[in-house]
Amino acid sequence: MVRETHQDPAVVQALNERFIAVRLEGRNHMDLVRQLQVNGAPTTLLFSPEGQEKHRFAGFLPAEDYLKELARGG
Repeated sequence: MVRETHQDPAVVQALNERFIAVRLEGRNHMDLVRQLQVNGAPTTLLFSPEGQEKHRFAGFLPAEDYLKELARGG
């Protein structure tokens, strides 16, 4: 996803305008993987400003589908 979807100009714009993007390598943060119950990679989690999970989606998505998922969550 980092090399394809996250490089798409429309995805970059949506992430920069509407979200605070944080990318973590799960293998290096297993405590968070367990706490957030992430069962596969890649997984995108969207949180409210209060820290409540609003939406999640897993797996590689092309840019068009990724943007649709972002719209569902925020």
